[in-house]
Amino acid sequence: MSDDDGSLWAQSSHGDGCAFARLVNWGFERLYREFAWGYDWVAAAVSSGLWQRWGLAVLPFLHGRVLELGFGPGHLQLAMAQAGMAAWGVDASPQMVNLARQRLHHAGYPAYLSHAYTQHLPFAAATFDTVLATFPSAYILDPRSHHEIRRVLAPHGRVVVLPQAELDPGRYADLVTLVYRLLGATVARNPQPDPQPFWVADLPLYPHWVTVGPSRVLIFVS
Repeated sequence: MSDDDGSLWAQSSHGDGCAFARLVNWGFERLYREFAWGYDWVAAAVSSGLWQRWGLAVLPFLHGRVLELGFGPGHLQLAMAQAGMAAWGVDASPQMVNLARQRLHHAGYPAYLSHAYTQHLPFAAATFDTVLATFPSAYILDPRSHHEIRRVLAPHGRVVVLPQAELDPGRYADLVTLVYRLLGATVARNPQPDPQPFWVADLPLYPHWVTVGPSRVLIFVS
């Protein structure tokens, strides 16, 4: 889920792919903003229900007061509330903020959600024990985001980032890959080598593969 302006894949495209990258970014923006009502439908249609399960795979890595970056429609926010976790969230899309708030209120939970950007988090220093992002866009590479994440993270706190899923979509490979790019995710078709640690400022995050049905997700944890 994104907190910014398009998928990480599209942001990193070059050369002849630039026009397509712009198209992907445009489609992503529409899906995440004025067509936010269709986000869950698209995700479910191409993943046989795995999309939400992928996000839930981070739950065992969370503890204490949790800040979710780019919470999207709010499924993980609801899951954390149901698990008794203390969770907050920020998202750059006002439409997603409204969807997530309605989801939580309909289920009888308070919604501690803000329309904000990761580069300018509206929280005091050392507020959260865990800072979380699932399928983040290019904001997760921005040094300003890293500074803010470290600022709001409590001493000995944890950063959890789920950047991609891995599956074999078979004959629908091209269509599925395109749609996932529109959703802001990176999806690999074939097994990938274990990545190197991902750094958020001076904090190293180490990779963990978690199996989810006929797929697996990559989760970085500090």
